[in-house]
Amino acid sequence: MKLIRIICLSFILGLSICAYPKTYLSDNLIFLEANTVESKNIKLLQKKYNNTDIKAILKIDKEYPVAQTQDNDFYLNHNYYRNYDVIGSIFLDYRANLEDSDKLLIYGHSSNMVDVDFNVLENYYDKNYYENNKYITLETLNNIYTYEIFSVYIETSDFTYMNMNFDNEEDYFMHITKLKDKSLYPTNVNLNGNDDILILQTCSNHKDYQKYSKKYLLVIARRVLNEK
Repeated sequence: MKLIRIICLSFILGLSICAYPKTYLSDNLIFLEANTVESKNIKLLQKKYNNTDIKAILKIDKEYPVAQTQDNDFYLNHNYYRNYDVIGSIFLDYRANLEDSDKLLIYGHSSNMVDVDFNVLENYYDKNYYENNKYITLETLNNIYTYEIFSVYIETSDFTYMNMNFDNEEDYFMHITKLKDKSLYPTNVNLNGNDDILILQTCSNHKDYQKYSKKYLLVIARRVLNEK
């Protein structure tokens, strides 16, 4: 069983409060291996931004470049050109390997800005929206993966969803089951201990959670298809 896991997102006016929780971050850096079959779409984005940190393309309502570097701080306040920008970028947790990790964590601000607008995640408060938008696509340099959403919820205090390492498959299965049980509504998606999962995170703007200093909206999905 793979022992690597991942994702986080925050709002531009509260980076110091809404930045990802750091309690569970590891000091062990994991670098992506060289690829032999490369996505032309990603190579075009790397050329556009002159930035090889762009490692993937996330598709929900539209396509979002996904960057990754050696920490989870840089892209909180840097754009895809690697220039300082309070709006930041959508980025993958530095501990993740896109092809090998069974848990990916992707972070982004809710800012209503081109390329980095993760406000789409707030639509998932509505179960009807979920029913019509259950699938997420993630294109890497080597593959195109499809994920099915199985949980949507707002977290204010328990940041164990960021855990990356598990002793065995049973512990991992208990972990993802806990994530499913927290969902705001039932999704009727069956999980197993071999599931690869994707967590998308941003700060929540839900009116019922305004009193919380930390309020992370999590949209969590399991991999169902590798298209390449």
